[in-house]
Amino acid sequence: MPLPDDRTALDLLDAHLEALWGGTDLPLPQEPVRLAAEGGGELVRWAFDQLQNIPREPADVFVRQVGGLLLEFRSRRCPWNAAALRLLDDTYTFVATGPRRYEDWAHDVRAVLHRSVTDPRGWVRVDRDRTNTARHTVPAYPFDPPDASVLPSRLYPLEPEAAVAALAIMAEE
Repeated sequence: MPLPDDRTALDLLDAHLEALWGGTDLPLPQEPVRLAAEGGGELVRWAFDQLQNIPREPADVFVRQVGGLLLEFRSRRCPWNAAALRLLDDTYTFVATGPRRYEDWAHDVRAVLHRSVTDPRGWVRVDRDRTNTARHTVPAYPFDPPDASVLPSRLYPLEPEAAVAALAIMAEE
């Protein structure tokens, strides 16, 4: 079996950390983990070492520490992630992107707010409320997204160049 390229190893570890942070403790098959550690380079080896040193009990502390490891891992993985996390690392910040699946983009916005989609590019998501118990009764917590028919009058799509400019302005402030 050939060694995975760096991206595959990084994606595998990212998905595993995301699952652990979400409270799902699914053991990874040992062979892919070993191959990921061998093929993923220094960052993957560092993250595996950090993960092995986090005590599993108490469970809530473990989940919180895995969340911190995941954010650090994503920050080290990509300069864009590092900049977004540094800029937006605030208790009340929510940052997420998602795929375009509908002709009417308002439905895509609702899917992101309800956290029912992930970004197909693997962009970082900052969601401090992901473990809040209120999410059991209100999946979009802390949001109360209006109907898709109302969103276009309240939001507008942002072109990539404008998004970069907006982030640059916010970073300056």
